[in-house]
Amino acid sequence: MHDGKPTTTRDENAHMDVAAFLRAYQMRAGNVMWLLGAGASRAAGIKTAGDMIWDFKQNLYRSQKKLPPNAITDAGDPAVRRKLQRYFDDLPGFPADGAADEYARFFEATYPNANDRRAYLDKLIKLGKPTYGHLALALLMREQCCRIVWTTNFDKTVEDAAAKIYGSTNDLVVADLGDSKKVADALDAKRFPIYGKLHGDYHSVELKNTDDELREQDAEMRRALVQACKGNGLAVIGYSGRDASVMDALREALDGGRGFPNGLFWFKRSGEASFEAVTELIDEARRLGVDAHIVDNETFDELLSDLVRFLPETANKLGDIEGAKPPRLGTRPLKAPGAKVPSIRTNALPIISHPVMCKLIDCDIGGWKDIQAAVEKAGVDIVARRTRDGVIAFGRDPHVRAAFEPFGIKRFDTRAISDTSLTFESEERRLIRDVLMRALSDRPDIEILRRGWRVLALPNSQTVKPSHFRNENINPVDRLSGMVGNTGIRWTECCELRLDYKLDRLWLLMDPCIHRDVPEGATVEQIDESKEFVRARLAGRFNPKANAMLSGWARLLLGTDRTVTLKSFGISDGMDATFEMSTITGFSGVSR
Repeated sequence: MHDGKPTTTRDENAHMDVAAFLRAYQMRAGNVMWLLGAGASRAAGIKTAGDMIWDFKQNLYRSQKKLPPNAITDAGDPAVRRKLQRYFDDLPGFPADGAADEYARFFEATYPNANDRRAYLDKLIKLGKPTYGHLALALLMREQCCRIVWTTNFDKTVEDAAAKIYGSTNDLVVADLGDSKKVADALDAKRFPIYGKLHGDYHSVELKNTDDELREQDAEMRRALVQACKGNGLAVIGYSGRDASVMDALREALDGGRGFPNGLFWFKRSGEASFEAVTELIDEARRLGVDAHIVDNETFDELLSDLVRFLPETANKLGDIEGAKPPRLGTRPLKAPGAKVPSIRTNALPIISHPVMCKLIDCDIGGWKDIQAAVEKAGVDIVARRTRDGVIAFGRDPHVRAAFEPFGIKRFDTRAISDTSLTFESEERRLIRDVLMRALSDRPDIEILRRGWRVLALPNSQTVKPSHFRNENINPVDRLSGMVGNTGIRWTECCELRLDYKLDRLWLLMDPCIHRDVPEGATVEQIDESKEFVRARLAGRFNPKANAMLSGWARLLLGTDRTVTLKSFGISDGMDATFEMSTITGFSGVSR
């Protein structure tokens, strides 16, 4: 019996990166099934099991204390969660925080009646709509790159996505506990694609959602899952591994090493540990010779976006899901010094991947200034912009709601960010720029400064020295800041940052320059003197020094690894913005 504690696998080789998974999937497309957990529907507006646990706890707490809903305004607040957990830790009969049966026990304690549990799920699920990831999965099905999908979810997001991509509701074979024999029949007849709902569609009479029910999960559906795993690989995403019945089925499917002939890939969020049952399953699979791995990944939407962009079968069909154009840049070795046509370094850092989804809030609010005022008044940490369709935002869901609830939220949804909208200075591009700068502001050696529409990165005066910009024998700067004579005007080396879209991708442009802090009351003569100082200081920065400055700023902004992942908020209860960036600038040259 597993206690549900997060652990890490004991086999160092068990971990795989996303790039390696993409290559493996390309060779096994159609022979790798998917298992979707609640995390795959989070961006669709549907709560995960973890979210619901805290919803149950705060409802139990409020009902016991006779408190109104506004007594707990943010169940995601760590301080609130600590208080709630202390309350239940002192009561008998409740599982510990993080226990494998925590969801089932609290769900049944909150709503003992099965009809009430069904009504609770029904209310939540009606809010869900397919996201980019669901549409991308449906595209994989249509192009025969995915034949079978399983889920522990109750929602209709996959069915709705398939109906949109196929243009019909007749192509997808859907089986739940109301007709569990359908999935076995479809597998025997090879009628694909198949979508099996392991816990029963929420419309099914035999709804399964508490521990006793899960343990007695329909044997026929489980046998179909086990049988399918013996002939296919499996990619698991958005699923914690809490349910004993599902994990028992996956362990049975190992079949002494004969199961999962096309691999077992378990995705988890970067920085989070897997449940013990998951790490034990992966370790056992690898011991038996199965190609089993744990893969760090940020979101379901971003993984599926990467996959459909990568696969030849889908890369030229992204318009069907209002997605982005495939990148058309290549990686080439730099030309040797003295070459007839040299490689020329640019000041552009490639953004390998960027958010493809954001929150969409339809409410009665004005323009950008009104949005900023609302965010400031609510005292929340979010990034938001105004479009014709409504407010688009990143941040924790409770914080986004707190900012815009006073303006009458009519719709709280997700929205795809297409590459087309990033090709010009749109509100979508401004939003991506803002969350990227928000992510960069957490870097330890820089300070992000906004001056109107300009964004400047300044070096941390406590940690960054002139030697940081040294490149081989080139010392481009002797000081990083100072005063311009007796003018009272302070100057600081800085780097202006801009976002641009060229060659089918986003780039972060670096423009090393000098910032002047001009005090009120400075005379025209003093300002002119400071301008001349800046001109003279920049005048000698030709190729070697300019190259050294670019290298120094790239290290300050992103570090020294070849690629870096940046997160704007580091949250799990809302819409975070995750970027993968190269620390090597683009180079231009003659293509051959």
